[in-house]
Amino acid sequence: MNITAAGAPSIPITEVKKTEGVGALGPGSGAAPTNTFADKLATAVDGVSNQQLAADDKLAQLASGENADLHGTMIALEEAEITLRTMTAVRDKVVGAYQEIMNMSI
Repeated sequence: MNITAAGAPSIPITEVKKTEGVGALGPGSGAAPTNTFADKLATAVDGVSNQQLAADDKLAQLASGENADLHGTMIALEEAEITLRTMTAVRDKVVGAYQEIMNMSI
């Protein structure tokens, strides 16, 4: 775990548990799954986290007087907010789709 200049912990998602039937090719197939949903999700979450940490670092630099680039800091903060809102919207859609599937009668 790394601590950024803003004091926020940076915890990268490095280990993704692969389960049978979710992006896997099945037991005993001998082929390694590539580009599973879990891998893509972990990459997306890491990207949002990195964007937030970069914006926090720029804000801390601006507050301490190290960096006087107000425009760059504001742009980084807005980009971080947009990526977080996008990730939240995607999560809401995925949860809604899952709930709809679970409520289907067989």
